[in-house]
Amino acid sequence: ITIEGIDGSGKSTQADHLANWLSAVADEKVIRTFEPGGWKGGKTLRKFILETKNLCTMSEFLLFMADRAEHLHRVIIPELLAGNHVVCERWNESTLAYQCGGHGMDYDFAEKVIASCSFPEPDVKIFLDIPPVIAFSRMKSRENLDDKYKRDRFEAEGLVFLEKVSSFYHRLIAKNPDKFIMIDCGERQEYEIAGEIMRKLGVELSDEPNSD
Repeated sequence: ITIEGIDGSGKSTQADHLANWLSAVADEKVIRTFEPGGWKGGKTLRKFILETKNLCTMSEFLLFMADRAEHLHRVIIPELLAGNHVVCERWNESTLAYQCGGHGMDYDFAEKVIASCSFPEPDVKIFLDIPPVIAFSRMKSRENLDDKYKRDRFEAEGLVFLEKVSSFYHRLIAKNPDKFIMIDCGERQEYEIAGEIMRKLGVELSDEPNSD
């Protein structure tokens, strides 16, 4: 299960709620992970990607591909083969939305590279839909309330950048709307959003073959 959305949409919060709910409902092990850097040794790569200024867009894209390949090899595939559930913040759509929509990389090229990597398609994709202006306001508020919080270089690119990323996300979803669970976040509270995710995911899971 992947959770997608622009910065400030609440992906980490909802991934936590979802992982806890799945663990309780399925009574099986649930792995909660993220990109970039959600694997042993990935912290260094994450720091480089998120903090390096003036990074070439092509380098940025290829670093995300390398990170995803290691993440898949070291974490996701072993856990899936062990029969565990995996909840992951960000996947292919995030790369396309940020690198193509936000930074102008050629979409056809990026899509071909991703396809050639044979990254598996998630069973369920959840998109947290939030107006960029609200997401941006959330990040600024967090920065004002928490002296230790510092926006990474993507978050620091501002509202116009978030609007470009959001628009591209919607473009991607419009191509295959049935592949996404759309969650309208807006000004809603986190537990209300979590409840809707659980309800919609419950319906999705109950529609699977051989389901009880």
